[in-house]
Amino acid sequence: MKKIWILFLCFSSLTIQAKDYYVTPADISKLKEILGNNTLRPGDEVILRDGIYAGLGEVDFSARGTNTDSIKLRAEHAGKAVISGALKMRVYGQYLQMEGLFFHKAWAKDLCMIEFQKEDGVYASHCRFTNCVMDDCNGPDKSEKPVKGVDPITVSEYWLGLHGKNIRIDHCYFANKRIGGLILQIWLNEYDHLNNHQIDHNIFGARQPYGGNGAEIIRIGNSWSSQLESHTLVEDNVFLHCDGENEIISVKSCHNILRRNLFFESRGGLVCRHGHDNILESNTFVGNNIEGTCGIRLINQGHTVYDNLLCRLGGFGLLVRMGIYERPNASTDIQKEPLTSYHRAENIDISHNAFIDCKTIDLGSGSGDKEPRNVRLAYNYFSNKTNNIRISYPEKTLSGFYFMENRYVWADGLIIKSPGFKRLLQAENHDAKEQTRVRECLEKAGAVWYPSTAKDIRYILSKY
Repeated sequence: MKKIWILFLCFSSLTIQAKDYYVTPADISKLKEILGNNTLRPGDEVILRDGIYAGLGEVDFSARGTNTDSIKLRAEHAGKAVISGALKMRVYGQYLQMEGLFFHKAWAKDLCMIEFQKEDGVYASHCRFTNCVMDDCNGPDKSEKPVKGVDPITVSEYWLGLHGKNIRIDHCYFANKRIGGLILQIWLNEYDHLNNHQIDHNIFGARQPYGGNGAEIIRIGNSWSSQLESHTLVEDNVFLHCDGENEIISVKSCHNILRRNLFFESRGGLVCRHGHDNILESNTFVGNNIEGTCGIRLINQGHTVYDNLLCRLGGFGLLVRMGIYERPNASTDIQKEPLTSYHRAENIDISHNAFIDCKTIDLGSGSGDKEPRNVRLAYNYFSNKTNNIRISYPEKTLSGFYFMENRYVWADGLIIKSPGFKRLLQAENHDAKEQTRVRECLEKAGAVWYPSTAKDIRYILSKY
């Protein structure tokens, strides 16, 4: 029995108890030291007391938690720890979590406010940014409009830059970005690009028009990495009055899934700009006839567009663009055929979607001579005051589309004579489906403690 007790005591002495580190706004130096000196252990929590943490400057959050015991940086009371002023935060290590923080009138000290890496090659993995708010975070010295003759990146800033693997951004609220740059940029590393990031249950609120390129809400990859697989999941998010530019989400990589998101009165669209083999499933677009509200724009190859509901859009419901070049391969000279261009739309399946009172359905428009090829539209429903399906250069492009069992109804009674379309005598009623989808998406979205979350939800529900 004595030997058993000795053994038990030995094991007990080796057990390290998790610690809570409480910090106040007067302890910024202490906060930086705790977060960055690599002494935090699994289960430890760094807890910010209520107050304003101004001008943190450069901060490293570096530690290694485990899948059962993450290491947290959190507010003692959600929303009461306010981070403001210039910030350049580098998060790297594994199983780190930021929770309940309120970034208000903060801005990026460099390009990005929070970046999930230390430097190139030293990334974060299995980290989480949850129940946080970023609102009105704009560098005071940067313009709210593009500056002529100046590289856009030099007058822009990003709020979140994702590197590494398995980063989750969830149940947050983002709004009132005015200067150039993105809310959320996912970067791909050429040699380690399967990242499995997850962006879910967030509300992306008002974003005023920027007047130029580079004001997307989310971008997955970029031109130079567009032929790489990303495996990012974007689901169950709300985009309300996101009017920064014509691309709300810009997909510039391969093998991503975007599903069950709600785009509400947002002047822009969901765009597969570069990359291939992406899945767009069960998203809902509600424009309420506002000019510039758009649906889905497709470029490149292998996409699946399934079970999306697009209602009352003041712009296109669907746009399949003409290409300028073929899909790049290993022998492609990207100096002559730049990755920033438009590649042929090919091998795309568009099925079981409903396009209701959209301004246009646009097939094959744009410059170039690489017309869409092997694009299947099947089992879709179209309704409008009159025929809104526009096929550009039909003598060239029509053969690239295959139509099967699509249903349509035009209020003026026009008839589509092409095969693959069936005229209905009465419009289908999708009102209940629209309302159900909207309510389900709102149910668990955003940071519940933040008043603007409830305000935005009330606004959307007031439209029904």
